[in-house]
Amino acid sequence: MNPFVERLTNMFAKIMAGTVTREEGAILINYLVKENMVETKDALSYLIENPPRNVFQKTVLHTIALARNKAFMEIMAESLHSNNEDVSFMAATELARLRTEEAKKILMENLNHELYHVRKSSATALAEDFGDEGVEILKDHILNHPEPFYRTTSAQGLLGAGRKGKEALFSILSTDNTGAIYSVAEVIAESAVEVTAEYLPWVVDALLRAADRRDIPSIVELLKVIALFREDAQKFETYVAAFTDDPSESVRTEAQRTMKRIRGEN
Repeated sequence: MNPFVERLTNMFAKIMAGTVTREEGAILINYLVKENMVETKDALSYLIENPPRNVFQKTVLHTIALARNKAFMEIMAESLHSNNEDVSFMAATELARLRTEEAKKILMENLNHELYHVRKSSATALAEDFGDEGVEILKDHILNHPEPFYRTTSAQGLLGAGRKGKEALFSILSTDNTGAIYSVAEVIAESAVEVTAEYLPWVVDALLRAADRRDIPSIVELLKVIALFREDAQKFETYVAAFTDDPSESVRTEAQRTMKRIRGEN
């Protein structure tokens, strides 16, 4: 066994046994990187993908993050690109916990990664660990990216960011950005997230504006969002009813479903 892999394996085993803390492990990692940076980085990369018996990948990543060493930023970024979704998520989380400009930049860049789980992990980390700034980053990404797949993962990140994330999402419905409106409405509708009546006027207003420009895809998704409000949406029933006679079959069908939902018929 590679001596660096062996030393690190023994260390992680002791961390899991409780005889060494993760902070002490981080000190050893920093010592080893001074001894031989290349060998240490290679060993850590190997152990992330091939964790020792009874050692969690999260333990390896968290200990590396605690080292607060720029030499390991590349490892964290590489782990974010792992085909293993759990590893990718953990790497994004640990990067976000560093709260550095470099970590933020890496996460922002990966909002445009080709792999769905890398984009989703990056968006979730930004939303959960960078506060208002993270929320604004994701909102701007949704408003400015031309491709729906990329907007969608950022919208999903906002959806899991609590009240501020939801407010940012619903505020996008008040813009004139057709692509962003569709992506946000689709994500909200498909998530079946719990919504409160305070957001309902924003959705109805977006629906009427989508109708004015005959934006059929957005109309359908916004009707689905209104259905989530159920009985709370009854005061806007006349607006929804108007779409049951729409020339578009998809709009008529969705409006009829929404009417049943808000009337409590299904």
